[in-house]
Amino acid sequence: MKAKKGSRVFSVALCALVTVLVIKLAVTVIGALNSEPETPGAVSEAIAKDDKPKAEAEEAAPVDTKAKTSPWTSATESQSAFQQKEIEIRKREERLKEKEERLDKLEKEIEQKVKDLLALQKEIQAVRVEKQETQNARVLNLAKIYGTMKPKEAAKLMENLDDKLVMGIIATMTPDEAAAILSLMEVKKAAKISEALSAR
Repeated sequence: MKAKKGSRVFSVALCALVTVLVIKLAVTVIGALNSEPETPGAVSEAIAKDDKPKAEAEEAAPVDTKAKTSPWTSATESQSAFQQKEIEIRKREERLKEKEERLDKLEKEIEQKVKDLLALQKEIQAVRVEKQETQNARVLNLAKIYGTMKPKEAAKLMENLDDKLVMGIIATMTPDEAAAILSLMEVKKAAKISEALSAR
């Protein structure tokens, strides 16, 4: 009877001890959990929360393309601008060359026209000289004819001729032949011829 009672007391004491140990263990575990550092997931979450405002600020901030442009990009742009400038210079040179060619062609055309005009002028001058020589020969021939005629007949014929032609004939004659014919011509015509001869 005493053995059974002692066994029961021992069982109760053991249960109480186990309960106390369990409670202490639970308290220890809870305290350890509360004092443990954050888990990797929690740390990542916190980092993400800290980085979020920075990311938003970076998105909101204007992107400076010049600051982020690499040296290679800048060199390529400079080379492209240089090539474009070179192309423009070549085009200008081509236009200038075309203008020079047109000017040279125009200059040659003008020179040729001047040569043609000079040649034409010489031809005209030659024709004038020939005409004048023919006229002079004609006047000289008429002067000889009228000089062989009687002054009265010559004067009568000359009154019907052009004043310039009569003046040319009289000017070619000898002074005696001219005086004889003029004295027999109509007074006004003779005076006009004499005045024209004196003005030469």
